[in-house]
Amino acid sequence: MTDRFDEIGNLFHKRRKELGLTQQQLGDKVGVTKSEISKIENGRGITFATINKLSEALGVSAQVQLKPTRHMSLDIIHYIVMCTGMFGRRFNLSPKEACNYLSRYKGMDFAINNYEAEHQLSLQDCVDDMAAICQRNGGAVV
Repeated sequence: MTDRFDEIGNLFHKRRKELGLTQQQLGDKVGVTKSEISKIENGRGITFATINKLSEALGVSAQVQLKPTRHMSLDIIHYIVMCTGMFGRRFNLSPKEACNYLSRYKGMDFAINNYEAEHQLSLQDCVDDMAAICQRNGGAVV
């Protein structure tokens, strides 16, 4: 299961369509209105109780995954900020565009998860590595 409510709603939408059910039919199965199903499929009004009811009605199971939060040192933060800025300059992106792009295509996750190795390389090498990861994940800036 994902942690984003709009993605959870989209998964319920896809499953409802797979089963050939209308929003009204699904709402009748779980005891809510058609408009409530629409809200849920758009990522609004989702609770654990809602997830359980819809999962049962749609014949799927849901899982919640808890992960420990990771403390990020200021060294990592400064390094990522520098790499993101350099990435933006290299590909003619604003800082916000660079950050969004690296987040979307997993370049930021790569740099954070591999900080111990990456920070020993040049910043340019890290930018090259992030660009390669983004490209593998569907990014087209490079």
